[in-house]
Parts: sequence; structure tokens; C-alpha cells
Amino acid sequence: MSEPTTLRDTIEAAIEDPKEAPATEPVDFSEPASEPAAAAEAPAASNAAADTQDLNALSEEAPAAEAPRDEKGKFKSKEEGMTPGPKSGPRQQGERAPASWRPETREHWAQLPEGVRAEVSRREAEVARTLQETAEARKTVEAVMKTIEPYQHFIKAENSNPLQAIDNLMATAARLRTGTAPELATLVAGMVSQFGVGRFGNGFVELLDQALAGQQPKADPQQLAFDQALNQRLAPMQSMLQRFEQAQQAQQMQAQESAVSEVSSFLSRAEFGEDVREDMADIIEVAQRRKQNMSLQDAYQKACLMNDNVRAVLLQRAQTKGAQSTTQAAQRARSAAVQVSGAPPMGGPKQEATNVRNAIEAAIAMSSR
Repeated sequence: MSEPTTLRDTIEAAIEDPKEAPATEPVDFSEPASEPAAAAEAPAASNAAADTQDLNALSEEAPAAEAPRDEKGKFKSKEEGMTPGPKSGPRQQGERAPASWRPETREHWAQLPEGVRAEVSRREAEVARTLQETAEARKTVEAVMKTIEPYQHFIKAENSNPLQAIDNLMATAARLRTGTAPELATLVAGMVSQFGVGRFGNGFVELLDQALAGQQPKADPQQLAFDQALNQRLAPMQSMLQRFEQAQQAQQMQAQESAVSEVSSFLSRAEFGEDVREDMADIIEVAQRRKQNMSLQDAYQKACLMNDNVRAVLLQRAQTKGAQSTTQAAQRARSAAVQVSGAPPMGGPKQEATNVRNAIEAAIAMSSR
């Protein structure tokens, strides 16, 4: 039998005629097969070690060929082959979508470009600043509208509007203060005719004459004495009732301020507080009517479930989280399945090779891990 000259001839010769294969000592593949001590023991062991070294070289040749090389033909390090990617610009910590946006719209805030988010933030700040600057003017308008609210039916009866009515009253007051004697006499005569004689008849002129002459209507002396005595007896009770009402008003105001502060603090921390605050108010009001104690957190949770937009966002988040959990569980199961195989574990004892076939199979198993 001719001496094999290549690794393929050695393998074919060992498979075709295992009896003629040279006996080899057990080979430990954890150490390089080309050590001088192993080569000096026996020619057969040297041939087996050389075969194993060729297999290891073949198994390591493929990944080494894929590594990039420099101009001198040497392999580049991992750090040299990597190119740094673009760095993200600085991002503000705690950046949140505007609270005035709807919940389903706020979900897309993170996907907006940096320039768009900056412009939106600038616009929101400008609107907030404008509202703050006009707060006093809006309060004044509300106070004026509240003042003229009881007299709206008079304004509507004259086919006028609040601004026109205020203008007419101020113009009349100015004429009463700055008008000449003939102008003032004409103005008063018109008022007497319209609002006095027109309502009470000609007898109003006599009453006006008596009032101008300084004659006061005569009152019953007995009625005056009775009213005076009654007021004196009721004075202590009225004083006590007045103090009780003041204390009660102060207590209610303090409780209201505390409740407003607590609600404002809770809504500022809640993600969807501005979206469901009206629903929360309705829920708490109904609970109070039923003599039920309900916390802000319970009212907030119920309001979120009642609001269609907020409920849709929460359901989408729950579905996404469930899908991620399912994916992670599948990955863990797949990893566990991959770890359970027929090959011995990496740290387990190695099977001793008794012939060339076992040595080849052991080398292939070691290189495939």
C-alpha cells in the first residue's frame, strides 16, 4: 500500500482498510497537534496529529479569509474595520408632547423630526405666553359680562347689545355731569316722561315735586317703634348668624383651595389628566350624590376607560406589550431548544478518540461549535 500523500488519501485509506491504519495514541484536541513532544513519540501519532492540524486549518480558513486586510496583507483589527455611525444630536431630557394634543396624536411625538418638535414647542410656548399676558384682560371681560348678566333682558328688549348698552349709559352719565342747564333740563324731562309718567301716570309729577321740595313721605310712628324694637331683639341673633356664616364660608374656601391644589397636582402628574379631567369631575360628582367615597386615582382610571381616544391608546400599548412578551418567550424557548443537542456541552469531558474516524468526527464537532 502506497504512502498517502494528501489528507484525502489518508481519510480514504483509513475508511477502506481500517485494519491497516496505524495505531494511534489518544489525541487531545484541546492542544495544538503540531507540538514537538507529540511528534517525537511515534511516526503514526505524528501522521494523525498532522491530519488533525490540517482539519483545524481547514475549519479556521473560511472565517479568516472573510476578515478584511490592510495594504500589507495583514488582517485588520475589529476596531479598524468598524466605521463610526452618525451621532444623534443632543436631546432635551424629559421632552414631552404638548398636553393640549389628543392622546392618539401624542403617541407619534417621538417619530417627529427634531426641527418639527422644536417648532411645535416654540409655538406652544408662544401661545402659553399670550394666554398669560391676556389673562387680566380676559378676567376683566368676564367680570363685565357677569355684571351685566342680570340686565340682559333689558338690553334685548331695546334690540341692543352689551357694548352698545354700556356706551349709551356712559354717554348719559357724561351728559349729566358736563351738560349745560338747558341740555340737562331736556334730558331729565325726557327721563321723567319716559320712565316716570309713562309707568306711573300724571301722579308721578306730584311725587317728583314733593321730593324736589324736600317733603318726605310721612311714616306711621307705631310702625317705626315696632320695627326699632324688633331690630334690637334680633340684633344678637343676626350677629351670631353672621359670624357663623363667615366661619362657614372661610372653612369652605379653605377646603376648596385644598381640593383644587390636590387635583391640580394629580392632573399634572397623570399622563392623560388634561384629556379626562371633565369625565373625572362627572364621576366624582355622581359618587358624591350616591354617598360614595372615590379617590382621584379611581376616578382617573374609570375616566380613561370611558374616553374613547384614551382607551384606544391604552389598548394599543397593551397589545404591543403582549406581543413583545410573546416574542421574548419564544426567543427564550428557542434558545433553550438550541442548547439541548446531541453534542456534549462545551465544558464537559471530551470523548477520547480511538481511531482516525473518531478523531475526524471529534475535530468536525469541535469546529462546528
